[in-house]
Amino acid sequence: MNNLPHFPSFDLETDKTNSGARWEKWIGRLENLFKGMLVGDDDQKRALLLHYAGEKVYDIYDVEKKETEETYDATKKVLGDYFSPQKNIQIEIYNFRTYKQSEEQSLDEYVTELRTLAKTCGFTDIDGEILQQVIQHGKSNQLRRRALREPDKKLDAILTMGRMLEQSDQHAKVMEKNDQNLVRKVSNYARRGRGGTTRGRTAARRGFNSQNRGNFRETGQSYQRGNYRRALPTNKYRNCGYECPHRGTPCPAKGKTCNMCSSVGHFARCCQKSKRGKVNEVSREEDLQSNSEEEFLYNITVKSVAKENKRKTPQTKVTVNEKKITATIDTGSSVNIIDERTYNYIGKPKIQRKYLPKLLPYGGGNPLPVKGYMHLSVEKNEKITVAKFYLVKGNYGVLIGYDTSCEMELVKITQNISLKTKIEDKYPGIYKGIGKLKNKTVKLHINPNVKPVAQRNRRTPFHLRDRVEKEITTFLENDIIEEVINEPTPWVSPIVTPPKQNGDVRLCVDMREANKAIERERHEMPTIDELIHDMNGAKIFSKLDLKAGYNQLVLQEESRYITTFATHMGLYRYKRLNFGTNSASEVFQKTISEVIQGIEGSKNISDDIIVYAKNQSDHDKALDKVFRAIHESGMTLNRSKCEFNKKEITFLE
Repeated sequence: MNNLPHFPSFDLETDKTNSGARWEKWIGRLENLFKGMLVGDDDQKRALLLHYAGEKVYDIYDVEKKETEETYDATKKVLGDYFSPQKNIQIEIYNFRTYKQSEEQSLDEYVTELRTLAKTCGFTDIDGEILQQVIQHGKSNQLRRRALREPDKKLDAILTMGRMLEQSDQHAKVMEKNDQNLVRKVSNYARRGRGGTTRGRTAARRGFNSQNRGNFRETGQSYQRGNYRRALPTNKYRNCGYECPHRGTPCPAKGKTCNMCSSVGHFARCCQKSKRGKVNEVSREEDLQSNSEEEFLYNITVKSVAKENKRKTPQTKVTVNEKKITATIDTGSSVNIIDERTYNYIGKPKIQRKYLPKLLPYGGGNPLPVKGYMHLSVEKNEKITVAKFYLVKGNYGVLIGYDTSCEMELVKITQNISLKTKIEDKYPGIYKGIGKLKNKTVKLHINPNVKPVAQRNRRTPFHLRDRVEKEITTFLENDIIEEVINEPTPWVSPIVTPPKQNGDVRLCVDMREANKAIERERHEMPTIDELIHDMNGAKIFSKLDLKAGYNQLVLQEESRYITTFATHMGLYRYKRLNFGTNSASEVFQKTISEVIQGIEGSKNISDDIIVYAKNQSDHDKALDKVFRAIHESGMTLNRSKCEFNKKEITFLE
């Protein structure tokens, strides 16, 4: 082997946050080279690995190897363990849980993406987890309802059912398109009239138009013959926007009040008095082509519109990516938007194109043409933050939404001051610090037959150590963790430190090995259908957010040792329930349900408590009962994330 073939060394500098996946890919290509070169000797493979990896990787191995055996597998494991700390199983599970099926995805494409995401989640029942995602986050309401009616069906049966529904939808669209062509043929016939006379043609045209003028939208397409020019109708009703005919059911817009103009008989999205609107929500459309009742039932939000404000839209000068620009402040928008001209001006930062949502203008209409999103630094009056911006096709300026406007103190929001003052006076300390649940502790069921694993500490980069120390100090002051001194530590887990938006780091424990010994408690989680049924008819909502929810539940003394984690400062363990524990979500859901048990008009979904009612009086009574229950339990709320007296709220994101 005198002349070694060229093979690129491993690039340490590019995309450091994804170095683990890139290393695995690089190793796979290297092992393919070994097969092509017929290299089978273990010493040769190890030598080629260290040679091709490059000088920097060799230096890393020289520091990390310690007393590791000088074999190929052992060397590969040392380097693999070094490059994989960026993987955080909780982040991977979060990405899996929040991945929703897009309108363009077929069911099989969606399931394939879920299987890819599930590889790094450590699930014991991947098919079961995928089935939950298909039911909760799939785009087909029909499939969701059928799956909920038949809970015993496995994933394969649900996928077969979903494929049949997709195929039937495609066939139905072809048939509906043929029906539309028949309508146009009737239009042509009406134009010709009886006997072909001008009088007959005119009467026929008038008869056709008088019957359809109130039911159909007009388009820009037209037929022209002589002096005749009339727009052709489409197959959608102009009052509700759904496919026609309604087949025996009345128009869903009949008798309904428009949220845009307050007129009766049409929906806001079909209102002719509103020609333009601002972005005020991010939404995923669900089965808009269906003419069944599902689309009217599967909606738990209530929208309201204030009277038109004729004042000039506020604008401000801000610094974005070190470039001064003028931006419009829109507190009705839930997202930030940047146009193409400004994007080019600030230097064309890198954009992401995966998992793009649909940005809908207020009142409906066509989605905005989103090209991608990016995270940009925003600076104003010595305040700086990193915010997410969506790049939209066109040159319409920059829009800063509600969240960023509040964070940068560009606007001052005046809410129900009397309600907040009343709450703080009646329940003192309910917003103060991280609370602690009274009269109950959490026990982790640990399987003694699983052999304990004490993993070595993953080295924290020097430039992050002061931020890690800050987090540990905060946890100690809040009685969330405690230092382990002169005690045996059979279980030790490493930490990972993903960044926060404000520049700090989030202290997360990689509990993958420890979770193998923790037996989960199986508690029933509320389904979407149950929430919709309970909230049906509600018009006023409030959302309460428990501050650092899991950390308000105390762990029993005998359960704490399995949460021990290693840092450059030493060993620590949790005194409270931590996010990385596999049974934490079920335990927390059940505990909060017990706290608010018996209070009509309240539901909890993880650390969010939803209060809802049909009128203000019932809402305020339920809200007061929930506050009393939380205060008496010793728990506290995150005031900045609580919302009161809303017509619309968002949860389960």
